[in-house]
Amino acid sequence: MEPKRKTYSPSFKAKVVLEAIREQKTSTEIANRYQVHPGQIRNWKSIATRGLTELFSTRKKESDLQKEKQIHDLCRQVDQLQRELNWLRGNLDLNHKDRVSLIDRQSLGIAVCRQAELLGVSRSSVYYQRTGSKREHLLKRQVGV
Repeated sequence: MEPKRKTYSPSFKAKVVLEAIREQKTSTEIANRYQVHPGQIRNWKSIATRGLTELFSTRKKESDLQKEKQIHDLCRQVDQLQRELNWLRGNLDLNHKDRVSLIDRQSLGIAVCRQAELLGVSRSSVYYQRTGSKREHLLKRQVGV
């Protein structure tokens, strides 16, 4: 059975790296004191020094920009869902004809297809325009229009 790898807590690593950065003792002395390989201390020290330059830089990281974009997209989606919820309240109890009449084709907030979906109405019933009765058609044919 292979021995398990040692894992060190971030606070332990920080303590060791701070001591290595101060350079009051050699890395071998620090390694013996904390029972860590000197190469590991060098790795942690280089990671820390690279991280320090990023810590004091004024430029935003790419990951920060992505997070901000994601937050903006999620806020926009929440706003859209809030508008849909407000629009839907009280409209589901109506009959089919009344629900079709609720659809606003000029609405900028919610698309017509989304309104139809939310109200449980097919889009074809939204766009359907009733034609005249059969009697009117027969009269028009007889007159020759």
